[in-house]
Formats: sequence, C-alpha cells, structure tokens
Amino acid sequence: MHKLTSSIFITYLLIGIYVLVIAIRAPFINILVDTSSELPVVIDPYYIGWAQQQNIEQGDTILTIDQHSTKGYVSSQRDSYVASANELSILKADSTVHTIEVKHRDLPEEFYTHIVFPMFYFILCFCVAFYLWKHNKDNFITKLLILFLLTCSLAYTSTGASSRGNVVGMIVNGICIVLCLVLIIHFLQQYFHYLHIKWSYLDTRWLYFIPLVIIPSCYVIELFVPQFKDITPNVTLGLFALLILYAIFILLTTYLRTRLAKIRLIAISCIIPFLPFLLLFVVPEILVNKAIIQPEISVLFILFIPFSFIFIQLNERLFDIEYQLSRFRYYSSLAFFISLIITTFLAILLFEQLTIAMLIVVFIVLFLGFITSFYVKEQLDFKHRKIIFSSSGDYVHNLYAAVNRIGNAKNQQELLNKLKNEITEKLGTTAFTLETITEDVQFPQGGIQIENQMTQLLIHDTVDEKILIRIRHTLQKEELLWLELLALYVSMFIDNLKHIEDLVRDIQHMKDTNNTQLPWLDKLLWNIIEKEKSILAQELHDTILQEQLHLARELDVIASSPIIEEKKVLDIREQLINATKDLREYCENLSPPLLDTFGLEMALKKLVQKVKIRANFLLNTQIDRVQFQDVTLHLVVYRLVQELLNNAIKHADASKVSLKLLAINNGFVLQYDDNGIGCNIEDLMQSSASMGINGIRERVRAFNGEMTITSKPNDGMHVFIQIQEECEEPYK
Repeated sequence: MHKLTSSIFITYLLIGIYVLVIAIRAPFINILVDTSSELPVVIDPYYIGWAQQQNIEQGDTILTIDQHSTKGYVSSQRDSYVASANELSILKADSTVHTIEVKHRDLPEEFYTHIVFPMFYFILCFCVAFYLWKHNKDNFITKLLILFLLTCSLAYTSTGASSRGNVVGMIVNGICIVLCLVLIIHFLQQYFHYLHIKWSYLDTRWLYFIPLVIIPSCYVIELFVPQFKDITPNVTLGLFALLILYAIFILLTTYLRTRLAKIRLIAISCIIPFLPFLLLFVVPEILVNKAIIQPEISVLFILFIPFSFIFIQLNERLFDIEYQLSRFRYYSSLAFFISLIITTFLAILLFEQLTIAMLIVVFIVLFLGFITSFYVKEQLDFKHRKIIFSSSGDYVHNLYAAVNRIGNAKNQQELLNKLKNEITEKLGTTAFTLETITEDVQFPQGGIQIENQMTQLLIHDTVDEKILIRIRHTLQKEELLWLELLALYVSMFIDNLKHIEDLVRDIQHMKDTNNTQLPWLDKLLWNIIEKEKSILAQELHDTILQEQLHLARELDVIASSPIIEEKKVLDIREQLINATKDLREYCENLSPPLLDTFGLEMALKKLVQKVKIRANFLLNTQIDRVQFQDVTLHLVVYRLVQELLNNAIKHADASKVSLKLLAINNGFVLQYDDNGIGCNIEDLMQSSASMGINGIRERVRAFNGEMTITSKPNDGMHVFIQIQEECEEPYK
C-alpha cells in the first residue's frame, strides 16, 4: 500500500510537471483564423489588447509560426485556431511583413491563468495531500480525499497544455475533470458508512466506468473520426455537469434528512467551488456554445479547495469546527461586500484598462486580503483588548497584575499591606485610610459611598469586623471601577485565608493531640471515590456490558448451528468493532473535551448529533443557554442528558423522543418525554434500566434537586428534573 501511494504521488508529479512545461514553453495566443485559403488569415484574436499592441488586425495573413511555414496549416486542436507560438510572421494588407516575438510577460492574463495559478495550485495540492497522507496513512476515506485533491489539481494544471492542443494535456484534462467528481462521490459513500448514514444512491463503483472507459474511448474515436474532436469536449462537459448535479443532490437530500453540519461543510469545501465553472462555462457552452466567461477564469474558484482540506482530519474530531466556520462566514461576508464595492469602483474608474479577468483576480486578492486582516485584527484585539478599551490607559489591565501580587499574601495583615501599596502606586495618593471597625455602615459590602469629596468602600463584612477604605478625594470613573473590582478580589482572598487558617488550626490541634487522622477529610475522600466508582459501574453496565451480552448470545447461536454463516460472523465482527468504538467514545465522554473548551451548550449539541446518528427514533431538542456559579453543575447537566438518551436508545423502543433544557432562576429544568413502551415504576427499579435511573436520581439528590418519573405500560416515559443552586452564606 505504501508503494502504491508513492507511485500515485510520483505519477502526479511527472504528469503535472510535463503539462506545466508544455504551458511554459509557448505562450497561449488562441487566434481565430480562416484556413480556407493556402495561408491562415486572422479573423479574431483572443487577447484583443495584446493584438492591438502588436498591430495584429483582422485580415492579416500568418506566414510562419515559430519559423515554420503555415502553408496548409492545420491546428492539432481545432482547424480554425492558432493556439500557441513563440514567434509569428504577419503579412499586412500593405504587403509589409512584421515579425512578432511572443512572450508571457506581454500576456499577463495568460501568464497568471495558465502558469502562475496552476503552478501554485499544483504545489499547494501536493503539500496538502502529502500532509493528509502522513497523518492518516491507514484510512481509506483519507486516501479518497487525497486522490480527489490530486486529480482536481491535474484537471486544473493541464488546462494550459490542453488549450495548446497537446494530446497528453487534453486526455489528462478530460479524464481528471470527470474522475475528481467520481472520487468525491465515492468519498461520500464511504463517509456516510463511517457516520452510519444509509446510502440509498447508486453504487459508486459503476461511476468509474465514465472517466476510465467513456472519456478515453472518445479520444480513441478521434483517431479514426477527426470530426469527433468537436464532440469530445461537449461529452466531457456534459458528464461533468451531470456528476456535479448528482453530488449536489446527494448532499442536499442527506443534509435535509440528517441536518449534520459535517455534510454542509463537505458541500462548502468540495462542491461549491465547482459551481462557477459549471454555471458560467459548462452550461452556457453546452446550451448556446458560448461561455459567459472563459474556463481558465471560472475555474479559479477551485483554488479554495486545498485550503478547506487543511481543516479536514479523518478522526473523531472531523468537522468539529462549527466555531471556526461561524467566524469564517462572518469574516467572509464582510470581506465579500467590501471587496465587491472596491472592485466595482475600480471597474468604473478604470473601465478601459481592466478586463473581466483582471477584475476577478483583483476581487479574489482583496477578498483573501480582507479575511486575513480580520483574523490578524482578532489576534491583536485578543492580545491588547485589556488596555484598548480604557480611556485612561491600563486600569483594567493593571488589575490582573495587582490581583496576582496580592494573591501571594500568606495572612490577612500581609494582604491588607499589599492592598495599601497597590492603592498608593496606582491612584498616586497616600490620602486614604484602611480601617477595621465593628459598627454597622449604611452601604453593603462591595458598595461605594461618596460624600463631601470622601470616597468610602466596604471591602469585607462579617459579624465580628468590617474592613473599610476611606479616600479623602473624589476618584474618576475608571479609578472607581478598578478599586471596586480589586476590593471584590480582596474580600474573596480574606475569606479563603480564614478557611486556611481554620484548617491549619485543625491540623495543629491534631498534631498537639497526637491524632494522625482527620476524620472529616477521610470521609470526604472516601465518599468521592465511592461515588465515582458507582457512576462508572452504572455507565459500563448500560453501555459496553449490554453490547457484550448481546454478542455473546449471537455467538451461542452460531456455536449451536451445524453450518457457520460467514456473513453472520462478519456481522458480529462489525459489532465488535462498533463496541470498541463505543468504548473509546465512552472513555472520551468521561471527561467531555467540548465541555471545557466550548461550554455546555456546544457539548450537548455534539452529544445530540451522535445520538441522532445512532438512534432509530426522531429526537426533538430544545437547549437553552444555562449558567451556574457552581461549575460542576455543567457536568451534572451533561451526565443527566447523557443518561436519559442512553436509556431511550437501550430500553424505550420509542419512535419519538423530546428533550428540553430550560433555564430558570438560579438553576434549570430538564424535561424528557418519549412515546415508547413505558413501564411500571416498581418493575423499572428491578430491571436492567434501574442502574441508569438510579444514577440520574443520585445526581439530582446530590444537588438537592427534584425529580419525578411518570410511566405506564405502552404509554411512554416522562421525566421532570429541577435543580436550583443554593445561595448559602459564606462559611464562618
């Protein structure tokens, strides 16, 4: 397999270098000529601006091409075109002869669209394909993506050689332009299998007949029937149009059925870049034999394909980039309209100097440049946003450094001394006092009172003492904000220091009494360990254990059968692989990575997507954004949803399941409903599903929540869970 992959890369390099050399060797001029007489006569030059500069006019006779006589001239591509040349001899109407040296630099459109862009695309595709291969060597889906990328690159890179009438270039271009679409459809079939999505379309293996048999047959027919040269391009373009529409149909119907963001991403990455070529060149060329824009311009959009492959990694995190896509959609929308406005302004201002091709290039450069600048601005904002929004400099930025310095204090007195130093240094004043009082004050902790140019702020408030700052002048708005936030941190530090001091006293007392144990600490650790063991046992029981029991029963059936069915064994093998995959996913779910990275809402959406793929019921969800002071509640909510959906998959036998996560004051409500077989509640507690239900009940009870379960046989199950955070007084 390694040798085969190496051969593919070597073949790609050899063919690509060959067609690029053909394009570089002679500039593309594509002059329409009349060959009815002995010598070709100019009818219409392709590059009108260049022809005017070189004084090439309609009616001029071409005497030589690259110092070869044009008597009886017949083009290898089409009889009526002079495709490429390094030198032309032109006979003018006044019988004068002009020798024209054709250079790439005199034809900037040809130079960029036939050489620079294809060469850049050729190298970029090779690098991206090699990167994908190095990181996913043993993945067949990745190999299909690599083949698609390389084939798409060859289809574009060979355009220059094909336009010049090179036989190898035309064959490579014709085969690859159709083969790349067959490969992407084959990739969809394999990837749908990977996602457990039913493939209800034509088996892709039959589609390979089109690029590998039909297209080469057309070129073979040309050898015997020269008139078929005008038919082959239309056959190729027609097959291309049918395949791209077929791929769009597959993606559209599948997305409407599954609503998976991964399917949408494939369409954006691999299909949409082909649409300008399809709509602006292929369809007009087939229908009216006149393209809206030339193929080398419309095909520029496929330059976006390699960049999308950078995001495509065939592992469990494949396409989990909704956040990046949302940013890209936002930035690309801004960049598109700004680039369109600037390009339109340039087109109006320089109407005669700029061609359509140049305007498209300008638009693409501006579009990519603006997107890049938006990402750079985002990074700069992230780095400097702590100071750029403060009118007087860096008050908020300084707060982080001050908190870090104060947080190193080892006791309350040291903490207050460091607070004095910070106030003196930042506010530039010593006209303040830091007092500890016992009488009541008229404003709450963290509140600020300003009277008679005296600013007072209550830092800490307990029954025994109150810590107050009095500053004998009026502060600016930014200074008040800085002081208020710093005081909030100081209050929390004081609480923590008091807790630490209490613990130190307990330990010291233990040492003085020769007691080597802290019962409360031992009990806490023991409860945590046992609780985690219980949760782990419940999870394994409801997932992997059930799968293994099912497979064991299947093996018992096979063992008792006199004839072993190979298909049955293969099915069990497939189930074992799926069970292994589930175990790997379960290990990841023990600490869901999305929960810490993107938050509860995104983690739940990812979980719901996985369940929709795996389950055989219709799942309707409503997930509100919920926030908690206790961060462990995010994990609790995730586990509750996970347990409910697992029970629905394993035991409910439902066709419809509804799940709602609703935000309430200081908490949440979780409602689950299904139309499954239901059960008797007493029977439920004795069934295999009881461990999952008990796990849910214990999690709810641990946070003083409420849970009700209602169910009857053949009447589904309904679960209502409500948890509210308790606003407890600080520990004293």
